[in-house]
Amino acid sequence: MPRLVSILEARRPMKSHPDASARSAAEVVTQLPVPSRLGMLRFERLNEPSWALLFLDPACERQLGISASDLCALVDAPYASLMEPEARYRLHDAIQQQLLQGPHYLVRYTLHTPQGALTLLEMGEPFKQRNRQLLRGYLLVADESLDQFAPAEQELYTQNQQLRSSLQQYQRTQNDHLQHLARSRTQQQLIVRLARQRYTSSDPQQEAAELITQAACEVYGVARAGIWKLGSHHLDSVSLYRRDLDRHEQLPSINARNFPQYLQALHSGRAIDAHDAQHDPRTCELAASYLQPLDICSMLDASIRIEGEVVGVLCLEHIGGLRTWHADEIAFAGELADQFAQVLINQQKRSATSALHLFQRAVEQSASAFLLVDRDGRVEYVNPSFTAITLYSSDEVCGHRLSELPALNNLSDLLFDAGSSLAEHSSWQGEFRSRRKNLDPYWGHLSISKVYGDDGELTHYIGIYEDVTEAKLAQQRIERLAYTDNLTNLGNRPSFIRSLEQRFAQNTQQPLVLLLVDIDNFKRINDSLGHQTGDKLLSALARRLRNSLGAKGTLARFASNEFAILLDGCDQDSGLRVAHQVLQTLDKPLFVDNQLISITGSLGLALAPEHGDDPQTLMKHAGLALHKAKANGKHQVQLFTEELNAEANYKLFVENNLRRALTQSELEVFYQPKLCLKNGQLLGLEALLRWHHPEKGMIRPDQFISVAEETGLIIPIGKWVVRQACRMSKQIAAIGMGELQVAINLSPKQFSDPDLVGSIAAILHEEQLDPRLLELELTESLLLEATEDTRHQLGRLKSLGLTLAMDDFGTGYSSLSYLKKFPIDVIKIDRSFIKDIPDNQDDMEITSAVIAMAHNLKLKVVAEGIETGAQLGFLRRQQCDVGQGYLFDKPIPGRELIDSLRRYPCRPQADQRT
Repeated sequence: MPRLVSILEARRPMKSHPDASARSAAEVVTQLPVPSRLGMLRFERLNEPSWALLFLDPACERQLGISASDLCALVDAPYASLMEPEARYRLHDAIQQQLLQGPHYLVRYTLHTPQGALTLLEMGEPFKQRNRQLLRGYLLVADESLDQFAPAEQELYTQNQQLRSSLQQYQRTQNDHLQHLARSRTQQQLIVRLARQRYTSSDPQQEAAELITQAACEVYGVARAGIWKLGSHHLDSVSLYRRDLDRHEQLPSINARNFPQYLQALHSGRAIDAHDAQHDPRTCELAASYLQPLDICSMLDASIRIEGEVVGVLCLEHIGGLRTWHADEIAFAGELADQFAQVLINQQKRSATSALHLFQRAVEQSASAFLLVDRDGRVEYVNPSFTAITLYSSDEVCGHRLSELPALNNLSDLLFDAGSSLAEHSSWQGEFRSRRKNLDPYWGHLSISKVYGDDGELTHYIGIYEDVTEAKLAQQRIERLAYTDNLTNLGNRPSFIRSLEQRFAQNTQQPLVLLLVDIDNFKRINDSLGHQTGDKLLSALARRLRNSLGAKGTLARFASNEFAILLDGCDQDSGLRVAHQVLQTLDKPLFVDNQLISITGSLGLALAPEHGDDPQTLMKHAGLALHKAKANGKHQVQLFTEELNAEANYKLFVENNLRRALTQSELEVFYQPKLCLKNGQLLGLEALLRWHHPEKGMIRPDQFISVAEETGLIIPIGKWVVRQACRMSKQIAAIGMGELQVAINLSPKQFSDPDLVGSIAAILHEEQLDPRLLELELTESLLLEATEDTRHQLGRLKSLGLTLAMDDFGTGYSSLSYLKKFPIDVIKIDRSFIKDIPDNQDDMEITSAVIAMAHNLKLKVVAEGIETGAQLGFLRRQQCDVGQGYLFDKPIPGRELIDSLRRYPCRPQADQRT
């Protein structure tokens, strides 16, 4: 035996054949190295429990008593009928287990032949041909070689037993054959029925699945039959027929990744015939989650294949005990699976035909032009839209080369020029310009791709393009609009920036000057004369500036009332001369709408590369210079300096740190006492904001309030100050020092908060403070630019019971008019009128007049900045009501205020309300 195994391992691989009935014996490969004289029989068979032989050595007739042609029939499995059925399935499982561990197998079994029971050794190996799993190898009759020395009595007994077994086996075979004939008749009738079936529903796949599963249950007598589609990771139920309920169901999808052994068996074989499904290695993975809950004992699963690929499975499930599947049943399950696969193929073909027809209609009716060109540049097809765009008919272009067609001759260079993008890539898209048949020019947007055959060779080019002439012209118009100011016809901001970037991209060493020009107080012109007049003024001004500059520079309108001038090759001195020339040009009045209008302007100047070697930096520094010119009083030219950059950085520092200061308790409220000038009694306090920076120390309000107003931080800061002041007033009253009114400065920016009045009312309610103890000081600039909303807000504040005071009275415009328009209670005389008393006679007269006027209007007067006794004596003689200043007290930190106020005498409650 070791020698036989070594011979088996040393032989060459054999050719295999799918079906012995379809070929002659000469076609079967018989060049096996082991001679027949050694008693070995060559064979090929299906790797299935049917043991169906495809080829057997003709010498078998001498050893087995049956010819090879009789044993190799596929129908009725004649070779398997000589074996014991249970042994056949057991040996099949043993062979599969051996093949999992190595490339060969060796089994021993008994055949009941006309010559008696013979013990055979079967040695073989697996191979695959045309997606069929086969076995091939040698058969060795072991009786003579292994039992030739047995006693004669034993031999006689054995022959007797073999004869009896043969007779029993023959009877069983006859019964099996009759059952097989009955099954075959039923199976053939079902196949004919399925072949003649015409599926008329909208879902032939579902209809076929229901028909096949129900018929399978009837033919096989199983409880359940289902068809599942196999996706990438799931088994999706198409239809499941239950014979006990006589109905079809659809089950939830199953995650196929949980059953790798089952999937492997499904892909490697035609069918899975598991008579003990819960213990079969191919199906035992399904036991816990699927088989046991449904009491499924045996399964016959046939793979549904399309072009060799498993796309689904037909499942026959037997309940109520183990069941052995016959070879014809296994084969018929495959035929049922093939029937469903054919339905899928037919549906795919119909879908593909419909899709092709739909595609053809879409191409014919598409608004885009389709063009099919062979590899030599000859046109094979164009659709009607091609004719509509180029005016060339299909007959005029088909069969001609691209180079011969004026409408497409430039495409020939694109396809066949070795340096073109399409020569290196599989596709190209872009715009091209060509002419129609009537020579009118047009623009097209083309997408062209290469088409390859099955052999990978280039066969065609397919192009799709649209007439984008109108879009191209519109794009050009849009681009002109995008880079042109429609009011002045100058270049706009994006156009100017693009010119500036192009200038820097040239990397020339010539100097460059950037001027930013802003029209002073242009909002007042729009408000007083109207926006239409303002637009005409800007147009006239643009023409004047353009004429004055000539060819010396590039002019653009940067914003509403801001222009930009770019002077190339100009140094600082020349730039300043041009800037002053522009300033003089702006000073000349303009005649607009039958009236002479005078304007002024402010200019910021920056040079490259001194002030910036890129567009962003240069524009930033020119903007800082313009901002400084306007802050210094307008109507001037300001050259950029590093101090301006430092100032801007300081503002940024203040903004960033001020946001933190509000949350880190760095802000503090100081309070300056306000005294009655008649009797010296304490009447109230003015709340003053201070900032203790952890690194910079004390920062004055004039260094950060403007930044807070610009950034909008003044709104939350103002609410915080109001709350702190209310709490301080409550603390003072709580220790018995009387009710003191606290004055708070309101910024004009706080009136941009629509919730200003509501937030103050809420704070008064939350802190439980009497509104008459809170005084709001308003700036003249707020009242000067007050809108209707501002007037409405002031009225609501007054209705809360608050006191309204006008701060810094006399420093603004037309101050007396505010006393009539707004509900003012108090006038505060600015410290600039007090500081030179009694040395300045004008200040004394103005102060006397203000006090007298206020008293006549029943208004209270507060003088701030009192520092000397002479100032105090003058104000008392003029009967000024209240005063505050360093003569009485400096601003006191809130944490020290209670102790500091103890030196002031407490007034009776009746006096506190005077």
